[in-house]
Amino acid sequence: MKYFLELLKELEQGNIAPLYLFYGPEVYLQEKAVERFRQRLLTAETQAFNYDSCDGEETPEEEIVRRAQVPPFLAGRRLVVVRHAPFFGGSQRKASRSSPLGAYFSRPSPTTCLIFTTSHPVDLKSQLCQSLLRRGRAVEFTYLGKADLVRWLQKQARLAGKVISPEAAALLTERAGPDLLRLSQEFHKLLSYVGAEKEIKEEHVSTLTVPLPEESIFRVVDALGEKRYREALAGIRDLLQVGHQAPAILAMVARQFRLILLARELKGKKEPPARVAAQLGVPPFVARKLMAQAENFSRQQAVAALSMLLSADEAVKKGRMDFLAAMEMLVLRLSLG
Repeated sequence: MKYFLELLKELEQGNIAPLYLFYGPEVYLQEKAVERFRQRLLTAETQAFNYDSCDGEETPEEEIVRRAQVPPFLAGRRLVVVRHAPFFGGSQRKASRSSPLGAYFSRPSPTTCLIFTTSHPVDLKSQLCQSLLRRGRAVEFTYLGKADLVRWLQKQARLAGKVISPEAAALLTERAGPDLLRLSQEFHKLLSYVGAEKEIKEEHVSTLTVPLPEESIFRVVDALGEKRYREALAGIRDLLQVGHQAPAILAMVARQFRLILLARELKGKKEPPARVAAQLGVPPFVARKLMAQAENFSRQQAVAALSMLLSADEAVKKGRMDFLAAMEMLVLRLSLG
């Protein structure tokens, strides 16, 4: 989120470049940034004349340059936005100063702000990017971290006159993933679902949203950590049916038992919750679950589980045992204690 806030701060201070490249996977924030530029550069009276947008995959360079060179109507600036710009991947083309865009970048119109947006791969070392950077700015729009996503959801809830619990926000980010566009869509579905209720709760999210494949894996390893072995085996079968690879499942199960073992040791040292989460390298709510699961296994049992997983991995890789049969054997031995 820091890159986005810094961009908005520069905009409000009037530090506006003639050229911008917004790139990266977070297209929702790219559009929000474009909207803020529209609000800052254009008035209601001039917007119809001084705002122009086009699709970079359908618009020739010459046409983009022509639009950028049109003088603004009345006073102020023009804003030209080129979405889905395919021009900045080094493997796609080797643009030079003699190309229409390259030539324009060397002498951009001082009365036009030209913004390119793209989720395509970008090579900042390409000639065209370097030409843009000499006169303008490139901003990478990366996905937000989980903590920022939760804060973003809480802010959206406040704006809608609602409250979303931290547990509900964390679950929604897990199920929707880091893409703010998808997260926004799922959040607005929740607003409609809760109706007049003031608080969006975890059970609302559980009812209305569908787990991502990654969450299905976490549900399996949580079931193992909580000794719900029948549920864990059913989850493993489901994962295999939808195409998850055996090594990935095995690796996640091993990771869970390593975290349980580490959680046991930290619990014995009576570390504060925040420090436990930091040392485990997981969010606080996950750390709390791991500390609870650590109560289900002695140190000897957790070490034995890791040893059994190593043996299962070797047996499967050498073809001595089918993966599902190996996991069934592992779960049986865990259930016998």
